[in-house]
Amino acid sequence: MIRMLKSYKYILVGLCVTLFSNFSFSQGLLDQAQVSLFPETMEGLFTEKVEIISRSGKIFIMSNGNQLLNKGDFITLVIKKEGPVARALVAKTHDESAGIKILKVYSLSRWKKLRKGLNVQILKGDDTALFKPMSANTEEVATTKIETEEDLFKDDFKVESDEDLSGFYKDNRLIRPDNIVGIAYNEFEFKNTLRNGDIEANPQISFTWAYQFADNFWVEGLYGRTQIDSFPASGNQTIINNFTGRFKYTFKAPFYSFIMPYVGFQTYSVSSPQAGERTDDSTAARELAKEEQELVNSLQTSGLAIGATYLKRLVPGWFFKANLGNDIFSIGFSIEF
Repeated sequence: MIRMLKSYKYILVGLCVTLFSNFSFSQGLLDQAQVSLFPETMEGLFTEKVEIISRSGKIFIMSNGNQLLNKGDFITLVIKKEGPVARALVAKTHDESAGIKILKVYSLSRWKKLRKGLNVQILKGDDTALFKPMSANTEEVATTKIETEEDLFKDDFKVESDEDLSGFYKDNRLIRPDNIVGIAYNEFEFKNTLRNGDIEANPQISFTWAYQFADNFWVEGLYGRTQIDSFPASGNQTIINNFTGRFKYTFKAPFYSFIMPYVGFQTYSVSSPQAGERTDDSTAARELAKEEQELVNSLQTSGLAIGATYLKRLVPGWFFKANLGNDIFSIGFSIEF
């Protein structure tokens, strides 16, 4: 009989904070401006291409062929002849590419035009000059401020206008990316009948990959591996492989965390080539070989897996992860993409 050691005795301490996790829409008042009023050229503007847009719309990968984008720069994306689209922060640069974090959207209609491969103009630093051509009766664009630590973790959109945003994101996902991969630790525990029935515990490292095939519905595969040396006899080695498939659903929990109940199927495959080998043909040797083989066979089990996964967001994209179920008790980390 297989039991998993209570890995909850291991305590993980500490949470991390990242900047600019708050992503909100400002008023769409810029759409009131006449297209003809925006100049075709303006000092300080340069052109780069949109290479990748994340599913959440928060992260863009831009070309950096001009080598003008540097980490920490505040920039404004502009569509030529139309006007400013969004305010962003350069989070990272690598070779001729730059990763930017969208902070606020100036115009929803222009925002919808952004796509992979589109050339956009960029202005670094102060962007007030971009708004001078606007009509005199246009109100000042609202700004987004981070006032508390909680604002750093918000990933919902704060609508400050009467524009219809119902079609902007057509899903209701609590976790927007399609994939979550993770690594976790637990201890594989079993009763060793060859050693007076003592309970043995051995470390198991498991890897998971979950795919979100519909809003908040996931399918996940798990592989875990345990290596036991000098088992079932001295000089032997036994490898235990854990294969588990799960279906999950996401529920939102307090403190930027998620609960994912799951149901699935688990099976153990055991490889122990030397189990049951006899040193001689005596009765005692035959009995010992039989007990070794029976113990190894008893580890090869299959059954229903029921439990829940707890995800606690540490920084954008990263989670602390804990599994609690009849199949496994584990702790580890996961990343979304």
